[in-house]
Amino acid sequence: MNSLFLTCFSFLIFNQFITPQTLLSKVFHPLSNAFGITVELGGTIPKTDYKLDELDMAGRILLEYYFTSRSSHAFGLRLVGSGGYLYSEVFTNEIIYPPVSDHFRTGFLSLGGGFVYALKLGSGVPYLSATVAYTWFDPRDKNGYRLPNNHFSMYKKETVLYSGEAGIRFPFNDMWSLNLGLNIHFANSDYLDDIKKGLHNDVFLSFYIGLSFYIGKNVDNDNDGVDDDIDLCLDTPEGEEVDEFGCSTTNISLQVVVYDSLKDNFISNGIFTDGTLFCFQVDIFRDRKVAEKLLKKIFTYGYNSNIFSMNIGNSVWYSVRVGYSDSLQEAKLFKELFFKKTRLKLKY
Repeated sequence: MNSLFLTCFSFLIFNQFITPQTLLSKVFHPLSNAFGITVELGGTIPKTDYKLDELDMAGRILLEYYFTSRSSHAFGLRLVGSGGYLYSEVFTNEIIYPPVSDHFRTGFLSLGGGFVYALKLGSGVPYLSATVAYTWFDPRDKNGYRLPNNHFSMYKKETVLYSGEAGIRFPFNDMWSLNLGLNIHFANSDYLDDIKKGLHNDVFLSFYIGLSFYIGKNVDNDNDGVDDDIDLCLDTPEGEEVDEFGCSTTNISLQVVVYDSLKDNFISNGIFTDGTLFCFQVDIFRDRKVAEKLLKKIFTYGYNSNIFSMNIGNSVWYSVRVGYSDSLQEAKLFKELFFKKTRLKLKY
């Protein structure tokens, strides 16, 4: 238990503190921040006290999460549920008593979890994984009858399974990948075949092919270091410095935006448009000096801001706006991100 705790602690320290210091690129790993759901089918090959190892079937479901990474390396956590059969023939060429079945077929179910490491390598993502699973097994013959030691409950039919896996994933878009994996499983029991013989516990191999579906991945198609989900400038030229919204900061002070205040029209939720461009209201005041104070504060954060005079009733009010966006959707996102960043700093 202590060694397992130490392993988990070391993994988290490495992932959260050491790995981020070595990132040399703005490019996200293909599995960065991804939640993955995987369904796979495959087969098993046992390595037990029987001589002839036969191929049988297996399947599994995985739930995974990969930590955010801007390097070729990504680390994650996984939960694994699997099940299948192990089948072998010929226990020994010698005559023994009491007689032992000349074959076995053991069904098993496992539930466990562990760590996974994935490397970005060309169009593929090779990975390594280590898991520990609680496993139920039931040795029978090929006709479905329980084998002798199983029938008389000579051992516990639960064990811990320690597994190592190597494989590769081929992402074919942002949401899907094709997977190939090969596993070796070490059981903490020598009764997977119903027989205890020798000094070593039973082992079996498994292989899988399947599909993974991902949600939440960091996607950054222009490689500017800002997720596409919050990037207001999705085609930033490579190498340009950008702000937190993914827009170039080069010559930003020279940018001229013409908003036609004569066509100013309220849409909803503090957003206005002149029919072409969109802006949003930060606040509105009856005192222009207070509005100007807020305007200066916004300028210090590098945002395009203006004061608009508005007649409300018999009074003139001063609306402090930030802009400008080319679409209503961009304006809504811009507004949300603006207030997330400045909500505790815009004191006036």
